Amino acid sequence: MSTQIIREIHIQLPKDKVWAKLADFGNICHGHPAVKKSFITSNQKTGVGATRHCDLTMMGATAEERVVEWTEGESITIEVYELHNMPGIDKLSMGLSVRSVADGSVLRGVMNYSMKNMFFDIMNSLMMKNMNAKLLDGIMAGHKKYMETGEIVNEKTPLDLSQVVRLA
Repeated sequence: MSTQIIREIHIQLPKDKVWAKLADFGNICHGHPAVKKSFITSNQKTGVGATRHCDLTMMGATAEERVVEWTEGESITIEVYELHNMPGIDKLSMGLSVRSVADGSVLRGVMNYSMKNMFFDIMNSLMMKNMNAKLLDGIMAGHKKYMETGEIVNEKTPLDLSQVVRLA
């Protein structure tokens, strides 16, 4: 069973400025409150095929990620191809896209994941989906704070989650 969570947030910057931060693929840790450290692991720094490593704040987890879709100036989709110390998750991908609006930009995040078996599907429906939804809320608010202020966020950074629009 696959789960999808969709969020949007308004960012008071033009689309090209938001895209420039998203395109800095190795530095996801700057706007993602659950990533302690991240860095490029491939010779390629952007575009389809670029890879990165992320040290996560939860349970000493780490993730190896790769870009599977890249539309310059518009969107990026990554898949986690190795996830350590995060039991239950089988497949995980995250898409981020940006569009212009009259007073800035809207950043959209789409998280898709599936669980390893029926037991974890039940756990997902009971609690993990809610935890992942809150995680995506934090990612969106963290990106907004980092992009608008330049402040690098972490798990202790106060974030305004009230501006996150929950679409699914």
